[in-house]
Amino acid sequence: MKYKNLFFAFSLEFLLGLSITLLIVFLGPKSIVFLALFAIRPFILERENITSQDDFWFYSFQLGKISLLVLSLIIIVLYLIDELFVNEDFLFHYTDRIIVLIPFYLFLHGLFGLISLIIK
Repeated sequence: MKYKNLFFAFSLEFLLGLSITLLIVFLGPKSIVFLALFAIRPFILERENITSQDDFWFYSFQLGKISLLVLSLIIIVLYLIDELFVNEDFLFHYTDRIIVLIPFYLFLHGLFGLISLIIK
């Protein structure tokens, strides 16, 4: 089963990922509880059967792979900036800020899903 309105599904993923990422950065790691809002998505979106299984899984796998690649590159760049250019612990002062990667992945997955829908 897939969601009938993929644009709305990716938009919801994009907005929730962005808002939860910002909440974690500004309010702290306890804001991860807002990730539970993502659980309402199956209840508010209509579903339909998948017509071609191979195309759907290939498309889904490509979106996940691109999102993970970009997230990895962002982590590497932020680490290099923190190590090479900033003398103090500016970006990674709090070790529990690593929890921001979960909603940031959702943000990237929603963003690349929206981009792929627009390009298609």
